[in-house]
Amino acid sequence: MRYCFFLSCLFISLSSWAQRKSTSAESTLQIPSKQTPSKQTKLPSEKLTSTWAIGISTTTNSGIIGGFSFRRYWLNEGKSQSFAQIDADIIKDYREFTSPYSYNGRSYIEGKLNQLIVIRPEYGRRWTLLQKSAEGGPALKGIFTTGPSIGLQKPYYVDISYTNTATTQTTTLAVPYAKTLDNSYPKAFIIGDASFLNGFSEVKPVPGWHVKSALNLELESFKQNHMSLELGFCLDYFTKPIEMLNQTEGRGVYTTGYLTFFFGKSH
Repeated sequence: MRYCFFLSCLFISLSSWAQRKSTSAESTLQIPSKQTPSKQTKLPSEKLTSTWAIGISTTTNSGIIGGFSFRRYWLNEGKSQSFAQIDADIIKDYREFTSPYSYNGRSYIEGKLNQLIVIRPEYGRRWTLLQKSAEGGPALKGIFTTGPSIGLQKPYYVDISYTNTATTQTTTLAVPYAKTLDNSYPKAFIIGDASFLNGFSEVKPVPGWHVKSALNLELESFKQNHMSLELGFCLDYFTKPIEMLNQTEGRGVYTTGYLTFFFGKSH
């Protein structure tokens, strides 16, 4: 009986010791896993408030480069945006033609009396017609603008070869083309176009108004830079006819088709 009681106590003691050993070993072998806190913090997205763009144009009433534009948009959450713009364009008469006579390869416009430079400050609206897809790509915008037209009527200058009858000395002069028609320089002949800068001191301003409508294809943007192509139509009305060609009635209304390449930045 005592022997059985002794065995029972020994068994209970061994079981308790084994249980404590197992618990100790388990706590020793288990290494708590380290949880690295996430360091990714999202910066608040910057909201674009405005966009500026510089444009180079070619028009139906000019050469390859017909003018320059500066435009600024005020962006909002809607599908339309307001913008302000200023243009500086050269307008030519559709009846102009280059003289068939040339001197050393130089040419000039036959019968041209005045050049017309137009400054157009304007206010406009832009509407989104086709939005960009989620993967990117172009967007199509509709454009309408209006504002004053400031016409600068500048005399057209040509270089002439003129022989002074008093001194028999031959000189080259830059004179208004109109002076070659009124016998101011007898026995002179035209060499070619003079510098475009000649005649700015004789500019006459002619006020007017204009309207423009266009489609703007906004190309894929990179970072905050963007490019777009704009194809449109402009109508200028001036308060008095502008005489541009000799023996040709002046006009007060000019219509122009244009294509402008814009490059700009948003911020």
